[in-house]
Amino acid sequence: MNSHEEEWNMLKKVQQADFVVVELTLYTDTHPNDMEAIQQWREAIKEAAKVRRKYEARFGPLSLLSVPSAQAIEVGWHWNSTPWPWQR
Repeated sequence: MNSHEEEWNMLKKVQQADFVVVELTLYTDTHPNDMEAIQQWREAIKEAAKVRRKYEARFGPLSLLSVPSAQAIEVGWHWNSTPWPWQR
């Protein structure tokens, strides 16, 4: 697998994990007493964070929140620099 395919596969995993978090958030908003769903939501948040960290360690930040503030101040962050994650 080349680097481009690896990046797209990892980005897909980030999107899938984020989707699970959103869906469980919506469900638990309407079913606040479903303790099993709340536990699944907590685990999904952990998994989504883990997948995002793995992607960002390999390919760089996905959002400004992922850039350490000291680094952003010291070296700057150039959002207009290409390629953006979806352009690679």
